[in-house]
Amino acid sequence: MKRVLVVLALLAGLLAMALPAQAAGDDYPYRGDTASRSDRWGFTTRQCVSFAAWRLEQRHHAITNSGNAWGNADHWDEAARSKGITVSRTARVGAIAQWNANEKSALYPANGGTGTIAAGSYGHVAYVKSVYSDGSVLIEQYNMSGNRSYSQMHVRAPRYLYI
Repeated sequence: MKRVLVVLALLAGLLAMALPAQAAGDDYPYRGDTASRSDRWGFTTRQCVSFAAWRLEQRHHAITNSGNAWGNADHWDEAARSKGITVSRTARVGAIAQWNANEKSALYPANGGTGTIAAGSYGHVAYVKSVYSDGSVLIEQYNMSGNRSYSQMHVRAPRYLYI
């Protein structure tokens, strides 16, 4: 019995070390930046688009904004379609949740009930960290509140990009 417990403990430890980067929370490489500058993907640091590009690179789906290929968040659905990337109303882990400028959708606060999330005038993108049985999602993101910081929210986005 002791041997089985030791093996299980070792397996649990190995599993914890092997968790994907998105399980780590705010591991974004530009989280300490105090100035707005261009990141290695061609987006502005500590903005939603830069964070989404970071998560995509971690999943080996790197994108670049060279030549403004992706632009602001409110154009990501159009950019994805033009590149043959699936845009869907069905969420999946690893997808990019996307809102057009000033678009609203459901927010499920931690204290219960339902609220509304509204994108700003440049739209919004976020990384889908998990999908709930009702189709809503847990997203992680930067700059949703305009303060250039990391957060997670339980929402239902208008669309999901399978990049």
